[in-house]
Amino acid sequence: MLDGYDTQVIALVAPVLGSAWNLDKSAFGPVFAAGLVGLMLGSIAFGALADRFGRKPIICTACFVFGLFALLTPLATTLLELAGFRFLTGIGLGAAIPNLMTLTAEHAPGNRRAFAAGAMFCGFPLGALLGGLAAPSVIEESGWQGLFFWGGVLPLAMVVPLFLLLVESPEWQARDVQKSRRLIPLRSLFGQELAIITPLLWLAFIANLLAMYFLINWLPILFAAGGADLGKSTMTSVLLNLGGIVGCLAVTPLVDRFGAIKVMPLVFGLSATAILAIGLVPAASIPMVFAILLAGFGTMGAQMGSNAFAMFAYPTALRASGLGWALSMGRIGSIIGPLLGGALLALQFQPAELFPVVAVFAMLPALVFIVIGRIAARYGRNQDTAGA
Repeated sequence: MLDGYDTQVIALVAPVLGSAWNLDKSAFGPVFAAGLVGLMLGSIAFGALADRFGRKPIICTACFVFGLFALLTPLATTLLELAGFRFLTGIGLGAAIPNLMTLTAEHAPGNRRAFAAGAMFCGFPLGALLGGLAAPSVIEESGWQGLFFWGGVLPLAMVVPLFLLLVESPEWQARDVQKSRRLIPLRSLFGQELAIITPLLWLAFIANLLAMYFLINWLPILFAAGGADLGKSTMTSVLLNLGGIVGCLAVTPLVDRFGAIKVMPLVFGLSATAILAIGLVPAASIPMVFAILLAGFGTMGAQMGSNAFAMFAYPTALRASGLGWALSMGRIGSIIGPLLGGALLALQFQPAELFPVVAVFAMLPALVFIVIGRIAARYGRNQDTAGA
């Protein structure tokens, strides 16, 4: 939840900072991207470290890092300084989610692993939703700095309880200690059929996270640019993440029952359709509300299903590394998404014209999972639980 709050908060303060610092809305693309570069590097580095040293110490370290630099963010007085703080915060954020999902899944029964990880991941859109609800009153009371204050203090307060109460993964504890002393080489993720599945997974993650982070970062700004007040523009974040919570809870049981290979193309197709609809239906209308809810349902639900597939496409010794690398490669898309929005706006695209472009990317993972299904069938892979 704290991770989701911190990821969303920069988009919530961008309209306020743009006005206060006399900046065009397109100027925030590099700031969004800086945080996401940090996410990418954190996912890569700390996924491998978690396979060597355990999930628990990396989760505690991640919480401390993103809490500390979120707390320091109000010291920024320029866009460059703001981007620097978001980069450092992103390193901690990137370390948290892959290891939280891996730890949760490794504690869960085999036939409920995707749902358990999905239920835990609901904290991410819940935190973003609560940030959207709190933003107008917090900004009015203590300025934009107040949102980062709470985004820093609360994670720092969690470090000691996590250290004392979090239980290490039983699967990681049962690992081959001799093999785990070495960091996992990247080539291990490309053995046998993984030589095809790994790059396809990376492509699916890139495309979906491009769409997801475009929506997370740009929806509040685009609605504010259309004349909506702060309350209405932040409500888009609330709707998006409310849909995401429902998506995580609804998609993962289907993945446990039918397998990701069967479920994910349908969910990705729904996501692309909803994103397209945001650009076509009238603003501030009931169809727009449903379009944003379904876009959150599709992008976040599909991401959780993809995460579940990625976790169990790899053996235990490679699990955090495999998911960490998939999410890290996905961060390429999450970096491109915010930059794409800024670039298209700079080229005089109208806000509504951005969504059909993003919908094309959102549809790509559906095709990827169809191909993965054919590969899995060829190699006789087990397609239960997460479809891996």
